[in-house]
This record gives sequence, C-alpha cells and structure tokens, in this order.
Amino acid sequence: MTVRIAAHNSKTLTTQEILEATAARPLHLRPREELADVYVSSESRWSDRRWVFNNATPGARANQSTITWDLDLTDGTNLCDHQYSDLLDWLKRLVWSAYAAPGDGAAGRLKSGGLGTISASLRSFVVWCVEHYVIWPSQITRVVVEAYVDCLREQANDEGEEESLTANVARSRLRSIALIWQQRNALERAGVAPMPEAPFGRRGLLSVAKEIGAISAGSYRPVPSEVGLPILNTSMKMLGTPAEDVIRLRDLCADAYASAELENVSPDRRRYIGFRRQRTAALNFLFSEVDGAPWHPPLNRNGWDHSFVDSLGEALVTYLDRCDDLPTYSNQSHEHIDTRKIVLSMGYQAGTEFYVTACPKMSAKVSEVARRAGLRFSPIGSMSRVRQLVKAVMSAAQTVIQGTVGFRISEVCGLKAGVDADTGLPYCVRVRDTLTGLAEVFVVTTELSKTEETPRAEEWTIGYRPKGSDHMPPAVQAILVVDRLLAPYRELLETDDLFVNLVSRSGLPKTASGVARVTGETLTSAMRDFVAEWVDLSGLPDEAARKTMDSELVPWRESHGRILKSHQWRKSFAHFAYMVDPSMLPVLQAHFHHVSIAMTDGGYLNHVVQLGDVNDIKRQKVAMLALEIASGGSELAGRNGEDLEKKILNELGPEIAGSSTEDAYRTAFLYVEEAGLHRMFFEPYGICGARSASEMECHKAARTESLARWRPDLTPNYSTRTPGLCAGCPSFAIARWHLPFWEDRYVESVFAVRQYEVLKMDMTHMDRANELMHAQARQAAALCWKLGAHIDALDKRVEEQLKELRDGS
Repeated sequence: MTVRIAAHNSKTLTTQEILEATAARPLHLRPREELADVYVSSESRWSDRRWVFNNATPGARANQSTITWDLDLTDGTNLCDHQYSDLLDWLKRLVWSAYAAPGDGAAGRLKSGGLGTISASLRSFVVWCVEHYVIWPSQITRVVVEAYVDCLREQANDEGEEESLTANVARSRLRSIALIWQQRNALERAGVAPMPEAPFGRRGLLSVAKEIGAISAGSYRPVPSEVGLPILNTSMKMLGTPAEDVIRLRDLCADAYASAELENVSPDRRRYIGFRRQRTAALNFLFSEVDGAPWHPPLNRNGWDHSFVDSLGEALVTYLDRCDDLPTYSNQSHEHIDTRKIVLSMGYQAGTEFYVTACPKMSAKVSEVARRAGLRFSPIGSMSRVRQLVKAVMSAAQTVIQGTVGFRISEVCGLKAGVDADTGLPYCVRVRDTLTGLAEVFVVTTELSKTEETPRAEEWTIGYRPKGSDHMPPAVQAILVVDRLLAPYRELLETDDLFVNLVSRSGLPKTASGVARVTGETLTSAMRDFVAEWVDLSGLPDEAARKTMDSELVPWRESHGRILKSHQWRKSFAHFAYMVDPSMLPVLQAHFHHVSIAMTDGGYLNHVVQLGDVNDIKRQKVAMLALEIASGGSELAGRNGEDLEKKILNELGPEIAGSSTEDAYRTAFLYVEEAGLHRMFFEPYGICGARSASEMECHKAARTESLARWRPDLTPNYSTRTPGLCAGCPSFAIARWHLPFWEDRYVESVFAVRQYEVLKMDMTHMDRANELMHAQARQAAALCWKLGAHIDALDKRVEEQLKELRDGS
C-alpha cells in the first residue's frame, strides 16, 4: 500500500518519521502539484515559507533546524514570488534530497540541526544567483562558480563593514555550491538538469575557503601606529577634564529646562521657555582650561576673539570666490562639504572649522554655496553643539574600550550600565585575584553575539594592577564615564544598556522619542565623526613606518580618519597585546603588558582575544617581516636567522619581484602559511621558530624534549626561557625591531660590571657574576652589530650612566 503523506495523516509525524515513511517514494521525486500540502515535519508543510524540522537533540535552538524561503532579493522581489517558482521548487528538492538521499561525498545522513547551516549558506548564494540571472543548476558552470568566488575575494579585500570574511564564513557561503554538486544525481532523477562539472576542480571547497580567509585576514589591517597613537591619545584626554565639563554642562541644561515647570502655562509655552533657559545656561557655560587654555571655545559668540573670527570670515569669502570645486566627503550616501580641508587650505589649524559652522555669517555663506552645488552642509547652534559634545565623549569612551580590550562593536553594544556603590566599579566589571595573590585582574561581562544565534554573557580580561593599587584600567574609566554621561537618557528609554543613541534634533533629549537603542552602525558612524573632528591627522606622512601598501597613510590623512572601521581595533589590540610596539601610547603599553602578565599568571588567556585573531596577527607580523627580507630591506640575527633569511629570499623573493607593495604584501601573507612560518612565537627579544624539540634549548634545559614531541602543537617551554638561552638556540631568530631590547641589554650588562669600579667596591666575590655579565654583554654586542647598531654609541650611553653614578656618589 502506498503511503501518502498529506495534511490529514502526517501532522503528528516528525521529520525523521516522514523520511522513513516516504523512503520508497521520496518527496523530492514527486510531481510539484502533489507536494503543496505535504508535511515535512509536524510543524511545516512543503509549501510553507519556512520549514522547521523536528530536532530531537536536547537543548537545541529552533533556528538550527529552520530554513526560511521567505528571502528578500536585492531588486525588491522575494524568492517566494511567482516568477521564482522554478528556482524555489528545485531548491526545496535539493534540501529534502540531502536528507532523504545523501549524494556521493556526503559525510553521512544529515541531522535536523544542520538545516540552519544550509539555510545560511543558501541565502548568500541564491541572492547572488538571481542578481546574475543564474536560475538552474545546469547554469552553474566552473566559470560561474569562479565569478562567485571572485565576488567573495572582493568582499575580503574590501574588508567588510565590521567583520572580516574568515575562512569559516567563506566555507559557509560556498557550502551550498558543494551541496548542489553532491546532490546532482538526486536532482537529475527529479527532472532537474544537474551542475555540469565539479565546482572547485582539484582544489576543493576547503582550499578555496582558506584562500579567501587568508585574503581577508591579511587585508584587514590594524589601525596604523601613526594613526592609532593620536586617536587613542585624544580619546584618553577627552575622558578627563572635557568629559567632566560636558557632564556638568548637561546637568546645567537639564536643570534650566526643568525650571520652566510653571503653573497656568500651556505645554507648548512651557517647552519654549525651557528651551530658552537651557540655551541661556549653555551660552553662559565656561569650559575648563587644559594645558593653559580652554579646551573648547565658548558657545556664546560674545566670548570669541572677534579679530580672529573676522579675519577667518574674510579668508573664507576669498576662498569660496576662488574655489571651483569644494572639497567633500561621503557620509550615509550623501556628499558633504569638508570644512576641515577648507580651513587647512586657507592656512588655519585643524579645529578652526568649528567657527565656520557655528558663526551665522560664515555658515550662511557656505550653506549657499552648498545649496548651489547640491552638497550637504549643517550649521550648528549652541544646543546642537551640546549634543555633539555628549556624543563626542561617548565616542571617545567607545574608542578607548575597543582599542584597549579588543571588543567587537556588538560587544560594546552589549555592555550593561550601573555602578556598585561599595566598590565604585561598574556592575559589569569584577576584580579577581591572580593565582599568586600578588595582583588583581579586571574582568568585564558583556553579551557575545558573534557566532551565536542568541547573545550570551561572556567575560573578557580588560586590565591588571598590583595588589593594593588604586589604578583603574582605561576601559574601566571609559565605562564609568559613559555610565554617568548617558544616565538620564538611559532612564528615558528604560534600558540598562550602557550605550544609547541620541536621536533628538533640537539639543539634548527630553522624552523617550529623543533616544533609541544603540546599534553597531550608529556607534561606528559617531566614532568616525569624533575622529574626523577631534583628531588632527593632517600632519601624517605618506608612508607608514612598517608599510604593507604604498602611500598607506594618505587615505587616513585625506579622509581625516573617516575610513576607520571599528573591527580594526581588534587587530590593533592583538598586535600590541602580542608584541608591544614602543611607539604606542605609554599608558596602553602598560595596559597591554599587564594583560600579558595576567595571561601568564592567572589563566585568563581565553578571554583576552580570540585565538583566530591572534593567529591572524601572527601571520601579519611574519608576513611583514618576510616582505622586508624578500625585498632586501631587513636582516635577521640568531642561529635560525640566517637559514630563515635564505629560505625567504629564495622562495618569496622571486614571487614578489616587480609587484606593488600591496600585491607583494598579500603574496607574503599567503606565503607564510604555505611555508609553515605561521607557527612562530614572538617575544620582546626575538622570534622562536619551534623547529623541533631537539633544536630548542628551552626544552633541553627542562629535559622535556621527549614530552614535547608528543604534543599536537610544539610550543616553547616557558619555564626555562631566558633571552640568553634563546639567543643561542638553533630555533631562534632576532629581527631589527628587537634591536632596542638588545641595546639595552648590552648597556645594562656593561654598566653592571663597571659600576663597581666607580664605587671602588671589593670585587673578591664577584668573579662569577662578572663573568656572566661579560658573557651577556658579548652576546648582546654581537647581535647589536649584526642588526646595524653602533657599539660606540652604546658605550657612550654606559659612560653617561657612570658619570651620573660618580656625580651622585
């Protein structure tokens, strides 16, 4: 007897039971007219706009076993529209056949919990197919597949908006193509002409996904040091006196508005009086001095330097009369007049553009020119400026949090408000003792949504301090500032989110309609506005100190930092946490150093930065080193240095010959993994190549060579590692950026011996110590000489220290 699965007899059957009951006559082989009312689970029918399979796995989320056919396409149509009925029909047959009749190459019968993964993969590919008029599997040739892969490569190169296109993401987006090939025979039996050839050739899906992930990881660069330094410096300064001023100004405006609660006055009249009073309060506000001068001009124009403003106005009129094409920048699909470029072109300092937008006469002239040119220009009034200042402090805090913790933008959005009155710490922050009890680690809890269907609480290490210290890590300071700054607006919105979005148009919000839940897009946009106005990047050179592309700093200078992507702070964090950069802001050096101690001391490694990001940073560091060596611009010292140098010159050198800097960097980034160079371990004094346990002095000293060979990943033995031991190790190499460490080591070693001469101390019992210091000095001198240092200059430093010792004694 034929089992007919229809509405009247299958509503209580699970997906698995339906698969078993229809095994002799699978649904994907049945005529289209027979399928409309057939159930695919106890919850869904074939014709439904969404399938939900029955999932027997305990604790499984519903979306793991759900696929949505209700898919909006880029032209405004929907996959469920009539014109796509053929496409939708074979897609449903494809998915069902993957469960009913898994094709060649399938790892096994799919479980219901894998439906969500198929759904995610199909969404991206189906939208692309419709855009390119690919409707049937038979049209998905190798050329079409390569075009889709090229599209993903471009997305990787474009660096995305907030998240990089990792190998896992690329694999997900390519998986639907592999599934169509895997199920080609089942589709052909269903009357659907199959894909004509294997989509990825010999390479395979994993290889293609890995390549795309490598492009993304390599191109998604951290914020260059030359840019990150002024941004983080400015952000930290903004959280001091300026933040206190803005909070005080906000309170004065709120009190002035509230004082308009008059009896026998209409609500409209009361609001009008309130606006006038708060405006008066803002105009009378005096900004505090920082470094001997107010950090912001008065909001009241009567307090301006009128001779300066008049001369600026005259220069502006001359500029506008002579300028045919005004400088612009793009924001939210609109072209805006770039007032900073205007004032810089006129010979004034960055920041002077405030007067152009706040002075009615000057802003009227620019507005008229903008109107004629079809450009955007927004003059600012006193209360609009107050709102801008609140948002500037908020963005400064966000920048500090991301730059010193490595949060994604979604995790910044997930921070919660509130301060513990007893500890003075945010509720989302806890202090824990390290295992030694000698220090404290700050841990913050936020919502992690990346890779999660529903956000979940996750802990991150955000700082470290010696036990008994009252030091607050920068990120904690930032959270405390935002908690106070946005408290009134959080109350209006009735939310405990730390960050909220100010959407009021006339000054500060007064009702819930002036506040909204914050999003990653609004935070990122506000951060770019903050950088563009408050951070002066006009003096940037064309080239970065460690460049990965030609004229790398020019786009940063020309855009005033508007090209900044919030996700770049994760790369920057990982760079500095992994290998401290001496040019970085000193307080951040200390912070990142503390994080590294916490990782060693307290087992917080998994919360500091995700391993994928660390691996990307490793590869970027090694890629830059390899690029310098292959280009003849760098040398390596150490026993492994010469071999490594020769290998890179012979293998990578010919590949990048004649390439642009950017193309050469990408080639170097891909080369790093192919050559096995990504498995390196960085220290402030050198690089461990971990060639083999028998060629690692740290394992020999600890007698752990045999044990190390059995480990899946060979790592150094950190219990015995010292600079002197590593420097003589066959696995160790030392790059030019390690030179300051070895210079200091030489000076300290020589000074340690010679200071006794100055102090005229008894040297009878110092033979062994002096012998060690001499050996240490000789080793450091050899490495310094190899890396291009001048020993005479180092000896001069020693003499200067000895002179200070003589003078002091």
